[in-house]
Amino acid sequence: MGDILGRRKRRTTLPVRRRRRSAFFRCPVCQHNSIIVDMHEKEKKALIKCFNCGLVEEMALKSGDTKVDVYTRFFDAYIERAEGG
Repeated sequence: MGDILGRRKRRTTLPVRRRRRSAFFRCPVCQHNSIIVDMHEKEKKALIKCFNCGLVEEMALKSGDTKVDVYTRFFDAYIERAEGG
Protein backbone atom coordinates (compact mmCIF):
# COMPACT_ATOMS: atom_id res chain seq x y z
CA MET A 1 0.00 0.00 0.00
CA GLY A 2 3.06 2.29 -0.10
CA ASP A 3 2.50 3.61 -3.66
CA ILE A 4 0.08 6.47 -4.16
CA LEU A 5 -1.44 6.54 -7.63
CA GLY A 6 -2.50 9.63 -9.48
CA ARG A 7 0.21 11.95 -8.17
CA ARG A 8 1.60 14.59 -10.53
CA LYS A 9 5.04 13.96 -11.93
CA ARG A 10 7.53 16.50 -10.64
CA ARG A 11 9.32 18.60 -13.15
CA THR A 12 13.06 17.99 -13.28
CA THR A 13 15.20 21.11 -13.09
CA LEU A 14 17.90 21.45 -15.69
CA PRO A 15 21.26 22.77 -14.52
CA VAL A 16 21.97 26.30 -15.71
CA ARG A 17 24.77 26.27 -18.27
CA ARG A 18 27.01 29.25 -17.99
CA ARG A 19 29.09 30.19 -20.96
CA ARG A 20 32.79 29.98 -20.18
CA ARG A 21 34.96 32.91 -21.00
CA SER A 22 37.60 32.30 -23.56
CA ALA A 23 41.12 31.69 -22.28
CA PHE A 24 42.50 33.61 -25.27
CA PHE A 25 42.85 37.36 -25.58
CA ARG A 26 43.25 39.66 -28.60
CA CYS A 27 46.82 40.30 -29.73
CA PRO A 28 47.68 43.99 -30.30
CA VAL A 29 50.09 43.04 -33.11
CA CYS A 30 48.19 40.56 -35.29
CA GLN A 31 44.62 41.26 -34.03
CA HIS A 32 43.84 37.54 -33.54
CA ASN A 33 42.39 35.98 -30.38
CA SER A 34 45.58 34.02 -29.83
CA ILE A 35 47.20 35.42 -26.67
CA ILE A 36 47.41 33.18 -23.64
CA VAL A 37 48.57 34.25 -20.18
CA ASP A 38 50.63 31.74 -18.15
CA MET A 39 50.81 32.76 -14.51
CA HIS A 40 53.73 31.53 -12.39
CA GLU A 41 52.77 32.58 -8.88
CA LYS A 42 55.82 31.09 -7.16
CA GLU A 43 58.17 33.22 -9.28
CA LYS A 44 55.69 36.14 -9.21
CA LYS A 45 55.73 36.56 -12.97
CA ALA A 46 53.37 36.07 -15.88
CA LEU A 47 54.24 35.05 -19.43
CA ILE A 48 52.14 36.46 -22.25
CA LYS A 49 52.41 34.54 -25.54
CA CYS A 50 50.76 34.92 -28.94
CA PHE A 51 50.47 31.67 -30.87
CA ASN A 52 49.87 33.45 -34.16
CA CYS A 53 52.64 36.05 -34.47
CA GLY A 54 55.07 34.78 -31.80
CA LEU A 55 54.92 37.80 -29.49
CA VAL A 56 56.34 36.95 -26.04
CA GLU A 57 56.30 39.26 -23.02
CA GLU A 58 57.05 38.72 -19.35
CA MET A 59 55.41 40.81 -16.64
CA ALA A 60 55.64 40.95 -12.86
CA LEU A 61 52.66 39.60 -10.92
CA LYS A 62 51.04 41.60 -8.17
CA SER A 63 49.16 39.92 -5.36
CA GLY A 64 45.58 39.15 -6.31
CA ASP A 65 46.14 39.53 -10.06
CA THR A 66 44.00 37.51 -12.43
CA LYS A 67 44.75 36.69 -16.06
CA VAL A 68 42.54 39.57 -17.18
CA ASP A 69 44.45 42.01 -14.95
CA VAL A 70 47.80 40.88 -16.36
CA TYR A 71 46.55 41.09 -19.95
CA THR A 72 45.14 44.58 -19.38
CA ARG A 73 48.44 45.86 -17.98
CA PHE A 74 50.33 44.22 -20.87
CA PHE A 75 47.98 45.71 -23.47
CA ASP A 76 48.21 49.21 -21.98
CA ALA A 77 52.02 49.02 -21.80
CA TYR A 78 52.25 47.74 -25.38
CA ILE A 79 50.01 50.52 -26.76
CA GLU A 80 51.98 53.13 -24.81
CA ARG A 81 55.27 51.82 -26.28
CA ALA A 82 53.80 51.69 -29.79
CA GLU A 83 52.67 55.32 -29.57
CA GLY A 84 56.16 56.35 -28.49
CA GLY A 85 55.23 57.29 -24.93
